Amino acid sequence: MTHDLLVYLSKTVGLIWLMGIFVIAVIRAYSPSRRAAHDRAARSILGEGNGDA
Repeated sequence: MTHDLLVYLSKTVGLIWLMGIFVIAVIRAYSPSRRAAHDRAARSILGEGNGDA
């Protein structure tokens, strides 16, 4: 196995791996079934006080 072949394989497999992770992250972020969890997380930083700072 030559160095050039090893570099080519690592670049190709790495690109496919990262694209797969990106697609999974986008699917999880925009999945309608996870909307409630995202809304809960968005409101969690506001606290449950009466609005006083």
